[in-house]
Amino acid sequence: MVNVRRELILDITEALGAAKNAGVLVFDDADIEVVVKRTDDAQFGHYSSPVALSLAKIAKKPPIEIAEIISAHMPKRAYIEKGEATAPGFINITIDDAYLASRLDDLPHDDMRSACNVGNNQTINMEFISANPTGPLTLGNARTAFSADTLGSVMAYAGYNVIREYYINDAGNQILRLGESVLRRILQQQGLVLDFPEGLYQGEYIIEMAKQIAEEYKETFGKTFEPADLENASLLSELSTKAMQSCLAAIKKTIADDLHIHFDVWTSEKVVRESGEIEKVIGRLKEKNLMYEKDGAQFLKTTDFGDDKDRVMIRKDGSYAYITPDVAYHQGKFDRKFDHMFTYLGADHQGHIPKLKAALTALGNDTNKLDMLVTQWFVLMRGGEKVSFSKRKGNVYSPKEFIEEIGYDVARFLMVQHALDGHMTLDMDAAKEKSDANPVYYVQYAYVRLEAIIRKAKVQGIIPPSDIVSEISSNVVVSHDAERSLALQMFAFPEVIEDIATTFSVHQLTQYAYNLARCVNAFYRDVQVLSEEDEDLRKSRLQIVFAARSVLGNVIDLLGISKPDVM
Repeated sequence: MVNVRRELILDITEALGAAKNAGVLVFDDADIEVVVKRTDDAQFGHYSSPVALSLAKIAKKPPIEIAEIISAHMPKRAYIEKGEATAPGFINITIDDAYLASRLDDLPHDDMRSACNVGNNQTINMEFISANPTGPLTLGNARTAFSADTLGSVMAYAGYNVIREYYINDAGNQILRLGESVLRRILQQQGLVLDFPEGLYQGEYIIEMAKQIAEEYKETFGKTFEPADLENASLLSELSTKAMQSCLAAIKKTIADDLHIHFDVWTSEKVVRESGEIEKVIGRLKEKNLMYEKDGAQFLKTTDFGDDKDRVMIRKDGSYAYITPDVAYHQGKFDRKFDHMFTYLGADHQGHIPKLKAALTALGNDTNKLDMLVTQWFVLMRGGEKVSFSKRKGNVYSPKEFIEEIGYDVARFLMVQHALDGHMTLDMDAAKEKSDANPVYYVQYAYVRLEAIIRKAKVQGIIPPSDIVSEISSNVVVSHDAERSLALQMFAFPEVIEDIATTFSVHQLTQYAYNLARCVNAFYRDVQVLSEEDEDLRKSRLQIVFAARSVLGNVIDLLGISKPDVM
C-alpha cells in the first residue's frame, strides 16, 4: 500500500533541493521541515503543504513566489494529477484518479504495515491500569485499559515490539488498610460491636472476602478472631496478603474475561522492595552527592532537575516515601533498555510526574524516552443524572456490569473515542441505542454492507464461492465521486497509523473508522455494484468493495472490536 503523504513529503523535499541547486532558493537544509496535510475541501486539492510560508523569512521571498518555485521543480509523478501554488503560499496537490484505481486491485493482499512502519522493530514498554489490588477495577481503569491496549496494537502495527506491563502495588499502607478492613468485618460478622473507620475500604467485596477468609481460618486452623487480633501485626500482615491476593485474582479475571486484554509482564512492588533495587538507587544518588539529610529525613535534590521542591526519599522513621519504590521500578525499565516507555496515571497522580522524572534524570536517564500519560476524570450519565461511584466506599459499577449492559464493542469503542487527556462523559442511554446514531454500529454496519455485497456476488455466481477472494479485476476505474472519496479515504490509512504512532493520540483511530465508514455508506447508497449492467464496471466496483473491506477490517481489528457478518 502506498503512503501518499510520505511520497509527497519526499517529492517536495526533492523539489526544494532542485530549486536550491538551481540557485532560485537560498536556505539551510536544517531550517526545513516539510509538512503535508489532507485538505478539508477538494477545491484546494487533496493535500496541501505550507512549507513556503515557513521558508519566507529564510529565503527572503514572498511565500506565494516560493510555492510557485517549489511547484515548478516538483518531479513528474504518476500519482499527481495537479500541483499548484495558491495564496498566501500553499502548495495544493490533487491525486490522480487513474493512479488511485490502479492500486486498488493490489490493496486487499498488500502488506499495509510497510506503508506505516515508523517503529523499525524498536521495543516499547506500556504500563497501564496498575490499579491497587485493594478492590475491583473501576470504569476509569477500563477507560485507560481500552485506550492503552488499542495504542499498543497500533504501535505494533507500525513496526514496534510492544510489551504490555502491569505494576502491582502490593506493598505499603494501603495493603495494611485492606487487611484491617477485612479483619474488622470478620469481627462484626461474629456479632462484635466495633467501629469501622471511614478511611478503611467499605465495599460489599470486603464483606464477602471477610466471610471467605474467616471460614478458611476456622476450617484450617480452628481460628476464631477476636478484637485483640487488631493489635497482632503478624496476623494483620497475613490477612492483608490474603485479601490482596484475592483482589488481585479478581482484577486479573476482569482483565482477561471482561476486558479481553493480555499483559506480557506483571511486576510486583513487593518484589522490587525485596530485591534490593531501592537501596541500589539510593546508593547511586548518594554517590552523585544528590541526597542530603534534613529534620531526620533524607531528601533528593530534585530541584536541580526541574522539580519545584526537593523530595523526601526516606522518612525520618526509616520508611520509604511514596515516590521511592516508583523511582526504583522505573529505573528497572530503563535498565531493561526499552527504546520508549509509557506509564499511564490517574488524574489524581498528575503531580507525581515532575518529581518522578526529576529523580530519574538525576540517575542519568534520558527521560525523553518516558511518556507519562494522564487519564482525566470519567463521568457516567443515566437518565440525565450523574452516576457517582467510589472504590473505597464500595459504590462501584464494575466494568463487567458496564460491558454486559451496553456490549463489549460499544464499551471499547466509546472509551477509545475520547482522548484520555480530556474529561469524558458517557451517556448510557445513547450508548445502548442500536442505530446509525451510535458510532460503533455505524462503523460495523458499513463493514456488514461490504460483506453483504460480496456474499450476494457469490450467490449470483459473479465471483467464485471460495472463502478468500481478494482480486476480481485488475482494471479498476475511479470515476464516481463516491468511489473517489472512498479510495482517498482508504489511502489515508497508513497516514493515520503514522500519526497515532508519533502523537499517541489513539482516539484518532475511531475518528478514521467513522470517516471511512461514512465513505463506505455513501458508496453503498450512490453507486450501483451488482446491478451494474456493464460487466467490467461491475467487477471494478466489486474490486473497490474488496479493498474497502480489507482496510475497514484492519481498522476494526486494531480497535479490538468484532466484525459481524450480519446486523
